[in-house]
Amino acid sequence: MSLDDELASLLARLGVELEEPEGPALGDPAGDRPEQTRAARLEYGVRGRRAAEGGDDEGGDDEGDASVAAVADVSLFQTSREHYGVFYRLDLVQGLPHLRIYMPEEEGALKVRCYLVRAAPRTPLHEWFTTAREHEGSPAYEDARDAAQQHLLFAAGELMKRLFWSGDVEGMRFPDEIAVCRVA
Repeated sequence: MSLDDELASLLARLGVELEEPEGPALGDPAGDRPEQTRAARLEYGVRGRRAAEGGDDEGGDDEGDASVAAVADVSLFQTSREHYGVFYRLDLVQGLPHLRIYMPEEEGALKVRCYLVRAAPRTPLHEWFTTAREHEGSPAYEDARDAAQQHLLFAAGELMKRLFWSGDVEGMRFPDEIAVCRVA
């Protein structure tokens, strides 16, 4: 069993499924791997556990589970200056901001906790990206759209971090503008 197979087996027992990246792997000059339509990603929580157990994870899932595993259009990574050992992954997924907060944990095999923070529906934070994405502007606006989305994503991430830390992490109570779930 190769190291990759052992890692995949270990992660599957933890409820995480590792998908193969698109194209040939490093050290695989023949490129014998099957083609994939998506970039490599990890599936967390219920979807990952179902996939590891060979269960059917198509259909029947609520939209929240599906978006946890969705591929990001843009990703930003940061370490926290205020909280020791904490780091952030900020994604733009299907036009909406997703913030993953990774915190050190004493218990468990992973020694890390991960929270997924999303903008709650019908809040300004949720609507910023929808409005910006749906706007059909001038050629100059279209040329600047990607840069504007990255800046908007960064600003949304800062707001989502402040809202998360103002809540009660242990009690899982947070301001109404964000929806938080623990994924690891």
